[in-house]
Amino acid sequence: MLSVYNRLPENNVTIRDYESMKKYIKLIQWGRQNPVQFIEQILQIPLMDYQKWLIANTWRSEYAVWVCSRNSGKSFLANVLIQARALLFPKSQIHILSAVSRQSMETFTTGENIAKNNVKSLIRTNTVIIDEIEKSKADSDGFTHDQKKGYVFKMLNGSSVTAVVGGVKTIVGKRSNMLVYDESGIIPKELFDLSEPFATQSSSFKVGSNFDSEVYPQEIPNLRLYIGSATDTNSYFYSKYKEGCKQMLAGNNKYFVADLNCEIPLHPTMNGKAMTPLLTQDEINRKMRENEIMGMREYYNIFDHFDIEDAIITRSDIFANTENFIPYLHKKHKYIISYDPASKNDNSPVLITELFKDDNTHEWCGRFIHMENLVITYGDGSKRPMRLDEQVTRLRQLIYEFNGRDSVAPYEHVKVLIDGGAGGQAPALCQELCKDWTDDKGIKHPGLYDENNEFMKVWAEAFPHAVPGSLLIVEPRKYRNALFEAGKALVPLGCVKFPPQCPKNDVLVLDDGTNYKLEKLKLNSLIQMDLMKEEAASMVRLKTPSGGVTYQLPVEKRNKCKDDRAYVMYLAIWWLYQIRTDEVLGEQTEIDYTVFWNKNNRKQDPASESWLKALHKPADRSTKWDSPFKGSSPFKK
Repeated sequence: MLSVYNRLPENNVTIRDYESMKKYIKLIQWGRQNPVQFIEQILQIPLMDYQKWLIANTWRSEYAVWVCSRNSGKSFLANVLIQARALLFPKSQIHILSAVSRQSMETFTTGENIAKNNVKSLIRTNTVIIDEIEKSKADSDGFTHDQKKGYVFKMLNGSSVTAVVGGVKTIVGKRSNMLVYDESGIIPKELFDLSEPFATQSSSFKVGSNFDSEVYPQEIPNLRLYIGSATDTNSYFYSKYKEGCKQMLAGNNKYFVADLNCEIPLHPTMNGKAMTPLLTQDEINRKMRENEIMGMREYYNIFDHFDIEDAIITRSDIFANTENFIPYLHKKHKYIISYDPASKNDNSPVLITELFKDDNTHEWCGRFIHMENLVITYGDGSKRPMRLDEQVTRLRQLIYEFNGRDSVAPYEHVKVLIDGGAGGQAPALCQELCKDWTDDKGIKHPGLYDENNEFMKVWAEAFPHAVPGSLLIVEPRKYRNALFEAGKALVPLGCVKFPPQCPKNDVLVLDDGTNYKLEKLKLNSLIQMDLMKEEAASMVRLKTPSGGVTYQLPVEKRNKCKDDRAYVMYLAIWWLYQIRTDEVLGEQTEIDYTVFWNKNNRKQDPASESWLKALHKPADRSTKWDSPFKGSSPFKK
């Protein structure tokens, strides 16, 4: 008990008990008034100057927004704040929420590592937090990882910290004294609407038979903490950022907003002295070269602006359909391999999309499981596509691998879609694909060709083993709008599943709490698909001067980022749309309308004679209408 009465009849605390508790009471009250000093001196966690500023200003706020650069230590500092409040304020109920359970679990795990002194960059042997955690079993450390109830640890003073696992609807009606939204920029508004009421009830509200409001101290207000990097101006996170700035500038001390771009972690100080940077300028420059829009958003806190009405798909659509899985291969499944070849300076991405049937709707859906960019990085940092023969070799390897190697017939489980634009040398590439080829083991394999392309049919004549039916050359001018319209239709419906975001290190936390160390190929795959999602969310619908419609990057982004990865994504979605349409409509039999006017040469089926007669039978005109022009014409002079 941290807040006690001095009168014995009201709390059964003797003078001797009070004297023994007095030093702890003073320590707790001092910690409440000086949270930064408490963290540094009692928890022995040294803080940089900007971290002290964040803690001090957030401590008594009701609404706090941290818009911070990548690698600025947001999750670490949030956990330090969580542990300090849980320790200093008994019976505090603290919840960590994010768009996906994996993110909230990772944030919880960061706090667990702090308590157990497992943070590599934090050298200490302090056990204050771990000693205050309630242990239900002798062999337990107090940290519970339950996939249904969430990740939880409880303290001896009654406080608890819970990382919400699964849908937030499962905990509707709970009460919370502190809500921490990690990566707030990707959290949909629906999750905020359901969870923010957790902290609505005033923290000072108390009732009891011996309760005296004049004696009990006023409680610290409930806190809603929104953490993340800048996203776009249509996100709920931006609305919190904007409203918080207005209120703080107006002098409302309930609100606190921190906007810390990469210059802060690049030049950190501790007690006024320069420290080792948390990130490097080279990393920032690399991100700016790869995608300037993303770099400006993640490192310089520039919120991206676009009209959501013109967006093909939004980031909320992407994150709502994100699954936590490791890129994998099932030889019994079918795959779409979409490829946009390049010959000069563009990217040359290959995307693998797995086809599967939804367990509930039993309709075909797609899942993006792997992506490679067939480019080479040179010593000067420049990137150029592989030579044509190298691209063909790698594409053949991917097709062979995902088709199931030699366990199935050639190209039985894959559909290869290649952009037919002349800039990527598609004709030359397709000529090579017609040829028979030999793998590393000396086994000979047939080529493949598009039987609907008149030029490719001619090229394939010299290779009788070439297999038709599994390759389609897509002309961009003809199908471009259809590709993006298919994405606009299927992604919001949840028919397309996206991979998880690439982890900060090479370890991916799965839904069951286990850690999976990603090898280089899978790590690069997730990075490429992160860039794909970024490009896809940037594409918009624009009207042309002639009154038509086109889909492309907005004007302000065309020289700052690419659209190649997004193009192969929409290419795969378009083919998925064709599959779903064919399944619903079935094989359509073309109607030969010449039978209606070539009656003399037509052999009618007896069964069809009746409806043909009915078709030509005069309509029943039992009710006759007189023409208003019957008789002499009223227009005659």
